[in-house]
Amino acid sequence: MSLPAEQVAFSTFKDVHEQARGIDGWKLDYTQISRGRFEGTVKVAWIGGVRLVLEQRNKVILSRGSTPSNRLVVTVPLELEGHSCMCGEKSDRDSLHVFSSAPNFEFYSPERHVLVNVEVDIDQLSNPMLRPQAEKLRQEAHMPVVPMSGDVAESLRELVKLGLASSTAASASAFENSSRSKLMEQTILFGLSEAIEANTLSESASRAIKHWATVNLVRERLENPATCPLSIAELCVQLQLSRRTVQNAFQLALDINPTAYLRAVRLNYVRRDLRLGQTVTEAALRWGFFQLGAFAQDYKKMFGELPSETARKIRKLSPVFR
Repeated sequence: MSLPAEQVAFSTFKDVHEQARGIDGWKLDYTQISRGRFEGTVKVAWIGGVRLVLEQRNKVILSRGSTPSNRLVVTVPLELEGHSCMCGEKSDRDSLHVFSSAPNFEFYSPERHVLVNVEVDIDQLSNPMLRPQAEKLRQEAHMPVVPMSGDVAESLRELVKLGLASSTAASASAFENSSRSKLMEQTILFGLSEAIEANTLSESASRAIKHWATVNLVRERLENPATCPLSIAELCVQLQLSRRTVQNAFQLALDINPTAYLRAVRLNYVRRDLRLGQTVTEAALRWGFFQLGAFAQDYKKMFGELPSETARKIRKLSPVFR
């Protein structure tokens, strides 16, 4: 099966925030947690009313946002090695991640991962008879993480690979393309139906969600420079939590110590301010980096370039790209 050229797109990114903006229709915010120069790719293919988005990133990323409200949106991991967590629940390569299970999602992904987002635009499905089934599936898929057996997971991986490969196949007649699109829509939809089963919240999942709630409390404090804590001691006082509670929550939810998390998030905010035209000194001081020499080295370790290099690149860009 082949698709018209305007239905297939491929992009490469060197900036995590640019990649977040590169996924059309989603409200996305990416925070880079692990250090080093970011590299990512996005391939998008439409097959009738189904959009496949192959996304690859080489750093630990905390993704927050929402999906289009009228779509069933799940993610099938092709590669997922390391600690991952979806809305407070741990996940792995054989987990179906249901991004449309709630109005907003949070996904913590490891460095080595390749994911395929499967978006079913129910109103645009070629076969109207499939729409009630798709809507029923969207309403029933209310758990953020659906564990799959190895066989079911591998079958779903092969299915989305086939869909992506077919989008770049040799051209066929319009009639053949339409027929194959309908068949692929149906195959994908029923493949998802097989994977999504009724799930109950386990005791371990409930504990994980409590740890994630603590992480979210911390994140909320970090969003405003006026309340952004500069140390774990300050954070514990603000939230009236013990150091052990905070330490355990971050270790179990994100597999990272809270000090490293605070530093990573603050550095990401500095980078965003630089993209908005602030000077290096203004942005650094705004987010509590008072030792500018040490800040510059931390920034370089995180993003692979000095903050002055980021600022220089932004000055060369048109404001529309900032």
